[in-house]
Amino acid sequence: MSRPLSYETIVKAHEGDPEAVNAVLSHYAGYICYFSKVHGQVNGEVEDYVKQQLIAALFKFRFDR
Repeated sequence: MSRPLSYETIVKAHEGDPEAVNAVLSHYAGYICYFSKVHGQVNGEVEDYVKQQLIAALFKFRFDR
């Protein structure tokens, strides 16, 4: 099991730091690949869509709750 992302990394990714966003994408690469499969093969368009949705979620993340 991989180590969880640090709070600082998530905050930086939320603020738009490209290295932090890449760290988040790298951390979830296995999940992205798994959920991007169509008929047993990784579909590039689906993979891009999943990445876009993850990045969009990073910017919507709220720290006040």
